[in-house]
Amino acid sequence: MSKTHSDILVLLLAVAIVLLAYIAWGSGERADGASPDPEPQQASNDPREAIPLNDEQMQFALAQMRGFLEAIEDLEAAELEGNTGAMARLAGAHGPGKEQPPQGFRDRLPDTFRAMSGGTRKSFAAMERHLSDGDLEGYRAERLEALRTCNTCHASYRFVSETRSTPRQP
Repeated sequence: MSKTHSDILVLLLAVAIVLLAYIAWGSGERADGASPDPEPQQASNDPREAIPLNDEQMQFALAQMRGFLEAIEDLEAAELEGNTGAMARLAGAHGPGKEQPPQGFRDRLPDTFRAMSGGTRKSFAAMERHLSDGDLEGYRAERLEALRTCNTCHASYRFVSETRSTPRQP
């Protein structure tokens, strides 16, 4: 092996070690076993309003948002199949009053957040009405309104855990 080849091999091994170290330490693990607490850095760099939630409230909120996104995906698939009946059922499943939030959840939310959340649910109910009436253009307009509301909300707010990270038990 020539000197150039061995130098390249050493360099590649060094790069591989650095990448492995980055993956290991950049994956959320700390040397003391505790989960990282990103809040101090996020707070200074993230202009969105923080909404502190407990673990149950956080999981509920994330599940609701994921449910909206999954519904839009399923609506798109049903539209490609031309199945407006399935689309109406999917949209209706996310209208107002469909979920019971954990205790104290609504009290934690700013008024504008609650208004946007309610607006999104009303858009889903309107999508169901339009689809039941065979009005695809009305449905598409409401879907766009729901997506715009989601984007506005995500640009305005962020959830933060009210509980601090604790060391993991082995």
